[in-house]
Amino acid sequence: MEQLNPQQQVAVNHVEGPLLVLAGAGSGKTRIVTFRVAHLLELGVPANEILAVTFTNKAAEEMRHRILHLTHKSILTCTFHSLGAKILREAIHALGYNRDFVIYDEEDSEKVLKECLSLLNIKEEKGQLRAYRAQISQAKNALVELAEDKDLQEIYSLYQKKLKEYNALDFDDLLFLTVKLFRHSPEILAQYQKRWSFILIDEYQDTNEAQYNIARLLAAQHKNVFAVGDPDQSIYSWRGANIRNILNFEQDFPGAKIIPLEQNYRSRSNILEAANALIKKNTNRYEKNLWSNLGEGQKITLHIAENDHAEADFVVKQLYKLRRDHAVPLNQCVIFYRTNFQSRIFEDHLLKENVPYIIVGGLSFYQRREIKDVLAWLRIVLAGTDFLAFARTINLPKRGLGEATLDKLKSFAEEQRCNISEALEQIARGTAQFKLSQKQFEGIKEYIHILTTLREMVRQARPLHEIITEALERSRYLDYLREDPESYEERRGNIEELVTKAAEWEAETAHPSLATFLEELTLKSSSDTPDTSADHVRMMTLHNGKGLEFTGVFLVGMEEELFPHANALENAESLEEERRLCYVGMTRAKEYLFLTASRNRYLWGMPRMMRPSRFLKEIPEQFLQSSHTRREEYSSYNEQESPFEPGEGVFHKDFGTGIIQKVYTTSLGLTYDVFFPRANAMRSLVAKFAKLTPVS
Repeated sequence: MEQLNPQQQVAVNHVEGPLLVLAGAGSGKTRIVTFRVAHLLELGVPANEILAVTFTNKAAEEMRHRILHLTHKSILTCTFHSLGAKILREAIHALGYNRDFVIYDEEDSEKVLKECLSLLNIKEEKGQLRAYRAQISQAKNALVELAEDKDLQEIYSLYQKKLKEYNALDFDDLLFLTVKLFRHSPEILAQYQKRWSFILIDEYQDTNEAQYNIARLLAAQHKNVFAVGDPDQSIYSWRGANIRNILNFEQDFPGAKIIPLEQNYRSRSNILEAANALIKKNTNRYEKNLWSNLGEGQKITLHIAENDHAEADFVVKQLYKLRRDHAVPLNQCVIFYRTNFQSRIFEDHLLKENVPYIIVGGLSFYQRREIKDVLAWLRIVLAGTDFLAFARTINLPKRGLGEATLDKLKSFAEEQRCNISEALEQIARGTAQFKLSQKQFEGIKEYIHILTTLREMVRQARPLHEIITEALERSRYLDYLREDPESYEERRGNIEELVTKAAEWEAETAHPSLATFLEELTLKSSSDTPDTSADHVRMMTLHNGKGLEFTGVFLVGMEEELFPHANALENAESLEEERRLCYVGMTRAKEYLFLTASRNRYLWGMPRMMRPSRFLKEIPEQFLQSSHTRREEYSSYNEQESPFEPGEGVFHKDFGTGIIQKVYTTSLGLTYDVFFPRANAMRSLVAKFAKLTPVS
C-alpha cells in the first residue's frame, strides 16, 4: 500500500458495492486494478469468483501476468468477446444452438450474406454487400431492431436463420447473443451472477451498448462492479462506444462511489495544465484536474509554418535537436496526425533527411493499396510492356478476366512477339483471334480506350495531376473503392493526397515527366521499408496513440477542418470527441510537446489557406512558447502582395499570352489561375515558378 497515493489506496481498499475510478491519463490505472484484485484475494475472496474484463487480448494478457506475478493466483481475465464465447459455449443451447458452434470470420460472414441476397433475389449492387454487413454489425452491437428498413430486416432475418442453420456465430453474435441469452433465461443469468461476485471492467468509457448490457446484467444482483475509465479519453464512438455509459454510472448503480485519480506520473505540469484547460471546454465529463510533481518542465512549443512543407521541415529539425541537445532517441518521439493521408508529406521529408521512421497501425503512404493501384495505372500508360501493372489494373473495376485468362493473354502476347498492350489492341480491333466472352471483350475494349486517352494526355505534356484525375474518372476507380464503405473515405483521402503530391512535384521540378515522377516514387516506396534494428521515430494517427507515452510528441496539422475534422464541425458531440482526441494526444507527452500548423496547404487536392484550430486558441498563453512566429500572426496573416490583378494580360514562355482570372495563396506561395485563349485552357500557375511577364 505504501506504493500507492491516497486516492489509489481508497480505490484499492474498496470491497463491496459499485465504484467508478476516473483514471486520468498516466495515473497508474493498471496498478490499481491489479492491486485491487490482490486485496480481494487477501481478504479470502476465491479466485474463481473474480472476473476482470478489458478490451484487447494484449491488455488482458498483461493484466493476467501482473496479477499472477503479484499474487501467484490466476483469475479469469479476458475481453468482452472472449467472455461471450465462454458463456455461450456453456449455455447457448437455451437459444436453440449446439454448444459446438463455429465462429465465422468476416469473409465467411460475407459469404453467408451473399447467399441470403441470392435467395431473396436481391441484386447485389457495388459495395452493397459490405454496406449490409456493416449495418447488421452496428445493429447487433447497439442492440437495435432493423424494422424501419423492411428490405434490410428481411435480409437480416434470413442471415441469422442461415447462421443458426450452419450452427455458426459471427463475431458480433458473441456479444449480441450473450445479451439475448441473459434476457431470455433469467435462471441462466442468475447462475453467472452467482459465479462472479466481483467484476472489474477496464476502459469502461469504450463500452458499446452490448458490452454495457453484459456488464450491467452480470452485476445487477451483487452490485460489486469496479469500473475503471476516463470520459475525457472516450474517442471511439465510430466503433460504437457510447460515452453515456460511463457518465450514467451513478444512475445505473445508485449509491456508487466515484474516485478520481488525478496525480499523473508521466507528464510535466505545463503539459498537464494546458491539457486540463483544453478539456474543460467540454460539457460531457466528470470534473477532475490532473497534476504532477515532476516539475513545470518546458513550455509547449507552438509553431505556425508558412506551408505544409515548412511544417514538416520544422518537425524534422526538432527531432534532430531533441536527439542532439537532450539525448532523446528517435524511438521516444512520435508524430501524431488526425488522418492517415497526412503521413505522406512527413514521410517525404524524413526520407529526404535519412531519418528512420515506422508507421504504427498502418502502412507507409506509398505502400497503401490504393496508391499502388493508381501508380500501376500510370505504369501501364507509360510502358505497355509492364505485365504486372496490367494484371493489377485490368480488373479495377472487374472486367471478368480471371487468372487463367490473364495467363493465356500473356502467352498470346509472347506468341505474337509483342507486349501486352499491343496484344490487347489487336484483340480490341478484332485483328487477332482470341477466345473471349462478350463481357471480357467489352472490358478489354474499354481498358484500351482508357490507355489510349491517357497516353495522348502524356504526349501533349498535360499536367500530371490532371492525368491522374483523368485515370481515376475513366477507370471508375473511386466506384470500385466504394465497394468497401468503411474504408472509402480514408482511401479517397490518400488518393487526393497523391494528386497533391503530383501537383507539388511538377511545380518544383525543372523538367517534369511521368517517367521521372514514377522513378522518384518507386525509389521512395523501396526505401521506406524500415531497418528494424535502427532507432525510429513513430508516426501514427491520434486514435492509435491511446495508452502510449513518449518523451517528445509532435501534434501536427492543427487547423480547422483538419483537426477538428471537417465532419465534426456541425455536431456538438462530435466536436467534443475531437477535443478529447486532442487531449489524448497532448497527454501522451512526458517532456516535450510541439503543436504545429500551416497557414497554407494542399488539402483534398486543392490549394487552401488554413484557419487555426480552435484547440490552439483554447490553450492559455502562459503554457505556450512560440517558435519564430508570434501566435497572433496566425489569425492576422495576409495574402502575399501580387504584381498582377484579375483581368490583366500576362505572357508565359510555354503557353503564350493569357488573362489572369484569380489571384490567391497556396502552400507553394502566390498562385494564379490564368486563361490562355490559344490553348482554350485554364492553368493554375505558381508565381515563383511560372515567371509571368506583363503584356500591354
